[in-house]
Amino acid sequence: MIKFGEKNYELKYNLKRIEMIEAQTSLPTMAQIKTTSGYFGITDLKSYLTYGLKEEGTDVFLMPVKAQELADEMIIEVGYTQLCSEVLTALERDCPFFFLGA
Repeated sequence: MIKFGEKNYELKYNLKRIEMIEAQTSLPTMAQIKTTSGYFGITDLKSYLTYGLKEEGTDVFLMPVKAQELADEMIIEVGYTQLCSEVLTALERDCPFFFLGA
């Protein structure tokens, strides 16, 4: 969970969301995690936030334009390292297929 402003947000990923992120970053998710040890570039971190953000307790992803605005602000206020950690935790939870046999 990411507390930001007056709201709580969570990151959720599924196969479709990963495809959207990979189209934006031009890198496979696992290749990026291995190459960067989970410390994504700012642009890529913003993609993971933009396509994974939901308000806590809802089933609807935020609209990309709104999510991208929040991502910019979150990186500054919540912190880069914390957000990278949140992305990795959510990927491990929601996309276990990446980590099978690892």
